[in-house]
Amino acid sequence: MPEQRVSRERVLDAALAIVREQGEQALSARAVAERAGCSVQPIYSLFGDMKGLVDALYEHARAWVADYNRDHARDGKNPFESNGLAHLRLAQTETNLFRFLYLSPHLQPDSFEGLFASVALDGIEECIARMGGLDARAAHELYLDMIIYTHGLAAMLANGAGFDADKMRERLNAASLAFLAKAR
Repeated sequence: MPEQRVSRERVLDAALAIVREQGEQALSARAVAERAGCSVQPIYSLFGDMKGLVDALYEHARAWVADYNRDHARDGKNPFESNGLAHLRLAQTETNLFRFLYLSPHLQPDSFEGLFASVALDGIEECIARMGGLDARAAHELYLDMIIYTHGLAAMLANGAGFDADKMRERLNAASLAFLAKAR
């Protein structure tokens, strides 16, 4: 019988499914292999060890979230609002994945600019600049402030807060207006 090759993508998809359903603590070579329908050998061949798998999984999960954000790009009144709402929704509906990506040692920015670089979406700064009549630097600062503010709400949601969706949207809008006044 010919040897069956197990792809990197298949292993990463299996690991991602485990994290989404059960959280990172459920990851093991055996669990991933079972989910991928293979032995543990391909995991070690492809990734070296579990740390290698988790490092690759982190980037794979970020790509999954980028697709998620694109799927929800029109949920708000504009791309800026849609971005914030998608982050909050991710915290509520994909709690284990949210924790893996944003509430774990895997996200280790060394500065606010490092944080910005790791989570900011293309086109949002330009949207902010147009909507607020801001120059590029002011739009960047407002976006960074909103990333930090929105992430605080999302972290509370991921830990079980039951905030009303309309009240959260009001808070986001109020914060955005306050940061806009500061930026001007």
